[in-house]
Amino acid sequence: MKTADKKNKNLAIPGKPMSQKAFADLIKEAENGPFLTEKEFEKRFEEWRLNRKK
Repeated sequence: MKTADKKNKNLAIPGKPMSQKAFADLIKEAENGPFLTEKEFEKRFEEWRLNRKK
């Protein structure tokens, strides 16, 4: 009796199959995106927090 050799190609979102190459390409694209410094993040977070309390 053979067992099924089934590879799960769903690497991103359940129900939307994606190849490993496409997944790696999306990761590379995200790595080239804009990033905030720690101080920029803290500033934006404080602004968001203060606006949320209103």
